[in-house]
Amino acid sequence: MNRSDALAGASEPSDEAQQWLSAIPAAVYVTDPGWWLGEVRFVAEAVADLGGHTAADYLESPQRWLSAIDETSRLQALERLQTALDTGEPRVTLSYTLGHVDGTSSRIADTLNIQRDTEGQAVALVGVLERVAAGADDGASRALLAHNPDLLLVLDADLVCRAAAGAVGPVLGISAEALVGRSLFELMAPEEAPRVQRALDEQAVTAGAALLELRLRHRDGGYRWCEIHFAADCDAVSSVSPGWVAVARDITERRRQALQWDAYDATDELTSALNERAFLGLLRQAVAMGDIHGRLSLIVFEVDGFADIVTRWGREGGDLVLACIGEMCRATLRERFSFGRLDARGFALLLSGKSLQETSAIAERLRARFGTTRVEFHGHWLAFSVSLGVAERRQGEAPESFLARAHSGLELAMTHGGNRVQQAL
Repeated sequence: MNRSDALAGASEPSDEAQQWLSAIPAAVYVTDPGWWLGEVRFVAEAVADLGGHTAADYLESPQRWLSAIDETSRLQALERLQTALDTGEPRVTLSYTLGHVDGTSSRIADTLNIQRDTEGQAVALVGVLERVAAGADDGASRALLAHNPDLLLVLDADLVCRAAAGAVGPVLGISAEALVGRSLFELMAPEEAPRVQRALDEQAVTAGAALLELRLRHRDGGYRWCEIHFAADCDAVSSVSPGWVAVARDITERRRQALQWDAYDATDELTSALNERAFLGLLRQAVAMGDIHGRLSLIVFEVDGFADIVTRWGREGGDLVLACIGEMCRATLRERFSFGRLDARGFALLLSGKSLQETSAIAERLRARFGTTRVEFHGHWLAFSVSLGVAERRQGEAPESFLARAHSGLELAMTHGGNRVQQAL
């Protein structure tokens, strides 16, 4: 049993429990489900060795810890934690770079036990913080492998690159030196990260291997399809969670030839949704088959006040909100071609086998989830809501009419103030 297991009952530590926790030679802490954004209930004094502030400082102002995490890994850690909370995981290890008050920084492995009530709702997080030793950079090996046609990587538990060699330039358009210190999660298409994390978590338990196909962003802004073989390397980086040795091969051309339609023309890169033309084609095909296979339903939605978000936070802030929507929709529905982007701010979800009531319930869950989401942007937290229209296809109804009815539900929802679900007439 590891230390975080031993602390599993410490969501509300008594004075005696706090004395015991403080005696553990590791930085232990207890928070509510909001992590360092919420209520911090206990922090061991050993935390001062990692961040430089006293435990009392962090108890008084939890943001001290969060603001000391570099922006990129902070966002990744929050997204990873949210996924673990949403999917019912009992434990998750977050990895991030933490700045010390003396100006130095270190890599932190933050292992959290997620305490839940009898209904499965998270009520507390019990964390153990450990400093991760930086991996050595073997320059001689990199020189020998510089001309390898594959991309060769040594990664920590959160896929942060510790060493790179081979075809870094051809695959990603950057140098090996520029890749070191960056996480592959930064380079993945937004919807890929949850799937990759789940697959690697499964393999980490047995120190196994995984072969995955995913898209990595090239310096030119486009994506390259890669076939990546991940092999667990438990001794490479940390005793908390295994690192990985990975071999990536560019299979973009193979994917182009294998697909019946051009994914690059059909997919919106920002949200990974089908673009309007491709989604309408899918809708027409589904309607043609619907008379044979049964009911179809649509959810059409828009971000409330999206123009105001762009005015206040700029196009970059608006794009971050849209990318978040794409990732959350795909993670929720897990259907590759059911999600479409209709215009600059409008989206649609096509579901099969669902009644109007069932689809409305799904839409309501999406509305509630979006409404409680906060997107971190340059030290600020962006909140947003969506309005959703829902329609079930009528017998013999044309796809254009079906979509128009769903749009009418959306318009009615927005007319009534937004942040609501409206069934189409």
